[in-house]
Amino acid sequence: MMDSDMVQNSNAAKNAYDAELLKVKEKKRTRRDSSNRSKETVTVSAVSNGSTAMNGVSKKNGKFGDRKSRSLYGRGLPKKGGGGGKGTWGKLGDELEQVSYLDDHDPNYDSEEENNAISYKPVKPEWNRDEIEKTVVPILKEFFEHAQTTEVIEALSDINIRDKKALVIICLITLAMERKNEFRELASQLLLALSLPKQHVHMNGNGNHSGQLGRPFLNSEDIRLGFLSLCDDLPDLILDTPDAAQVLGKFLARAIFDQVLSSEIIDVLKDDPDFTLSMTCAKEAQNLLSIPHYDLKIVWGKAGGIQPVSVLKTKMTTLLKEYLSSGDSEEAMRCATDLDVPHFHHELVYEAVLMAIEVSTERAGNMLVHLLKRFADTTIVTTDQITQGFVRIYNEMPDVNLDVPNAYFYLEQIVNKCYDLKVIGLKLKVQAPNRSRKRFVSEGDGGKLKNYRNDNYFDLV
Repeated sequence: MMDSDMVQNSNAAKNAYDAELLKVKEKKRTRRDSSNRSKETVTVSAVSNGSTAMNGVSKKNGKFGDRKSRSLYGRGLPKKGGGGGKGTWGKLGDELEQVSYLDDHDPNYDSEEENNAISYKPVKPEWNRDEIEKTVVPILKEFFEHAQTTEVIEALSDINIRDKKALVIICLITLAMERKNEFRELASQLLLALSLPKQHVHMNGNGNHSGQLGRPFLNSEDIRLGFLSLCDDLPDLILDTPDAAQVLGKFLARAIFDQVLSSEIIDVLKDDPDFTLSMTCAKEAQNLLSIPHYDLKIVWGKAGGIQPVSVLKTKMTTLLKEYLSSGDSEEAMRCATDLDVPHFHHELVYEAVLMAIEVSTERAGNMLVHLLKRFADTTIVTTDQITQGFVRIYNEMPDVNLDVPNAYFYLEQIVNKCYDLKVIGLKLKVQAPNRSRKRFVSEGDGGKLKNYRNDNYFDLV
């Protein structure tokens, strides 16, 4: 009896041990679903007859709850672009949306956001003098190359200058003083453009244009302060521009003539007797304004390539005629330099040779050759321009010979003298045209061609 009880108890203990061992093994094979959904469980219980039941064991049913696509044709990307599910960051671009935090326990909560919307306005920092000069000077230097006033106004309007707009006047006139008169004329035109109201053009839906005037970039007070500061800086300006006081006086007179500035500034400058440079500037401006019927728009003269070709030709012809009258080669060289057209000096050589042929006198020929020699020695007229001028006169000789019968003879004289003085080279001398028929003494040369070295020309050189 006792033996049977002991056997029965040992079998029961063995079955319980096997059930617990099975439970541990099933628990190891159980894993939690990624979405933390409820698990389907079955209970495994040990029965005395050795049968087993599922108890407390979690069994995964497929891929239920996984956000990754398991489709045969999918790419394995997250569903909904990663925007679905708990604890995700959302779709791309969701962080740019303005979200209102209405919970007062939220650290991002703003009590004013509930009633008033926040508006942001761009703020431009105000620049100091050094920053303004570093930005304005390149703009003005570029203006002297393209001469487009509208581009300069647009570029300066983007700078937050506010009360320092007088620096634009100071930089503009200081740069113009160091340059030629044609650039000073551009500076005066830009000064006028900066003081005029801006015009904004809008296009309607029907294609019509409507204009609207805005505030000018510079007002009269800014221009006044700029000129007064320039007068104070004259001791430094004369180091680079010796006639800075007279040049500034011309700028002042032109500004008053263009009604950019009031003439009262002249009285202000004249009231300072201790500062002689300011008084010189004021007197220069007053003298120019007091000339009757004088157009101050040409206060800087008409020089440079902006002049018409006909005007340049007339000035060169006048220059040569005055030289033949006075014989002052230095004045002729200065006038040629003031024309400021080095690319057009071949016209000056052409006119000089043509005038020597047309005048047909020994004195005129010697003087004009002497002038060409001075031009070549001082490089006022380059070798290329001299060559181009002679080639032009060579090509025009058939027409010139109709007006001057002995044109070829006088041309040969001028070419030989210029070659002897090394004004032209041998190649250019050989290219000189000759008449096909033989010349005779009866034609007027009188044998002078062979004895031209004995004339008085070489006494001038």
